[in-house]
Amino acid sequence: MRTFDFLITLLSFYCIPGVLCILPGPAYPAPRDISTNASLVAASWNNVTATLDKTLSGGGLGKLASVLLQNTTFSMGMFSLHDKGARSLQYHHTALPHLNGSIGTKKVDGDSIYRTASISKLITTYAGMIELDENDWNMPLSDIYPAFKNLVRKTKGGFDAVQHTQWDRITIGDIAAQLGGISRLGFPLTAGDILLQAASDPSVVESWGLPPPNFPAAEARYPCAKDLASGSMTCSIENYTMGIASDPPRYLPAASPLYSDSGFFLLGGALSNLTNMSMDDLYRKAIFDPLGLENTMSKPPSDPAVLARTVVAGNADVVLLDVPITTPSGGIFSTINDLSVIGTSILNSTLLPTDKTNRWMKPVSFTGDLHYAAGRPWEIYRYVHHDSKVVTDIYTKLGDSGVYGGLLVLLPDFGMGFTILGANDIGIQTQGIQLVADLVLDSLVPALLGQARREALVNLAGSYTAKDKRLNTTLTLSVPSSSTAAPGLLITEWISNGTDIKNRLAAELINLVPHLPKRPVSPKMLRLVPTIQNIASSGQVAFQMETVNPTGPVDGHLFSQMYDVNPWVSTMDQPNYNDIPINEFVFSIDKTTGRACAVTPSAYKVELERKGL
Repeated sequence: MRTFDFLITLLSFYCIPGVLCILPGPAYPAPRDISTNASLVAASWNNVTATLDKTLSGGGLGKLASVLLQNTTFSMGMFSLHDKGARSLQYHHTALPHLNGSIGTKKVDGDSIYRTASISKLITTYAGMIELDENDWNMPLSDIYPAFKNLVRKTKGGFDAVQHTQWDRITIGDIAAQLGGISRLGFPLTAGDILLQAASDPSVVESWGLPPPNFPAAEARYPCAKDLASGSMTCSIENYTMGIASDPPRYLPAASPLYSDSGFFLLGGALSNLTNMSMDDLYRKAIFDPLGLENTMSKPPSDPAVLARTVVAGNADVVLLDVPITTPSGGIFSTINDLSVIGTSILNSTLLPTDKTNRWMKPVSFTGDLHYAAGRPWEIYRYVHHDSKVVTDIYTKLGDSGVYGGLLVLLPDFGMGFTILGANDIGIQTQGIQLVADLVLDSLVPALLGQARREALVNLAGSYTAKDKRLNTTLTLSVPSSSTAAPGLLITEWISNGTDIKNRLAAELINLVPHLPKRPVSPKMLRLVPTIQNIASSGQVAFQMETVNPTGPVDGHLFSQMYDVNPWVSTMDQPNYNDIPINEFVFSIDKTTGRACAVTPSAYKVELERKGL
């Protein structure tokens, strides 16, 4: 039942006001040419880098942007499943005055090592996805941590949902998805906690109108407070959980997303417990070694040769501090080259089965804005193309901790992504990184769709005919000439055994949509989009036909427009012949060039050869 509820939640989330509501996913096969001079994507990248050059010189995006970027050391680069040359598209800026003068790199490149901050959360979850069984994600935290089990047992008789965290109901999967409902950071790892501030400035408590501090009680309740007070940074997960066990919840389990670093301390401990490995060993076994990541590490660099390539912004004793309990949340160091390998491996399902990757890369909960959703621990952005109003889902993880920040961005519809890492000793690095990311996104995503459309024209469009001319069967496909039109392969002509199937199908679709008043489906609305791509192994791509209603919703009301804006409910997979959809087409694709040589309308069981090859 939970799976069904999740599916309904996910699919109903798809359409937002002001967008073209079509099937989620790619409109064309992913573009193969990202990096050559002929690519629209490379051209967009050149525009981005030219704008950054101007901005760093005081112009471009304006004065504020110039100040942000001039004072931030950052590296960014692209990667693609289909074009290895995309890795050459990089940009680097070194803000030398804001780097440590005596230790670390003085000029950044693709192999410069940054702390990835909260991108570590994604890497931690990735390791868990690889090493854990599906059932492990449903395990409650009380089954792992004795302190939580004891608290649950003690409060059983007088349980209060407002005061007592339900550790026996919060699962490993919940905390990976930021649905634990627990605090952002548990004491004493909460640098902004007023009680900690009061240790050096007692007046701060009075300024908030709070009761007087009781430091002995806090130290007794939180064992890690004693550890930190003694100068030790080895707060164990056992001591940490003893301290936070009696903390009140912020939400009920799985009720609403709430960002929690503490949850990832617990996730790291859980992964270590379930795999019987230290997190350092787990990262190496699950990800670092299989992917050959030589510049990614779960401890701060200490080797002089490695330190020489490390971005150290400000006080080295602070930025290279090792607090092992926090590593799963924000302590992994890496480069944009290594993060590109990680991103590529996720898109390519290198370390995971494809079905597991597909389940992972989905929303788990909503946020207060229709353009954002949360996953495990994805921060999912819904990009709306300005011209066609098509939606592209973007899976990201932001890092923002101390002097470091970064982004890992995946665009599954296009089989590519980009990453940015940055540092600044005055704490403005994330603003600069987000500014750069917006610049890249607004230029890159339209170019990706344009390049995919351009390649579809060459690789897929044209006329396909049956080898046996007596069958009188022809299929002609084109692509929209305008970026404002709904993307996909347009059916220009479809004749089977002398019958005009295009017009026949358009006439039939009106009866498949169970609402009144009946609204005609124009043959011009029929278009094909890829649903299953298996080029690497079989050289085949399955396309499904869908309709686009250019007149928009019936009346703008949610229930009344349900069928109009949800083809996955109304017209997809209909009509069928012998349980095979008439509107399914399987293309035979050359694995090297990506060009189609034939197509088979599945229900008709006849291969149509592409003319002009």
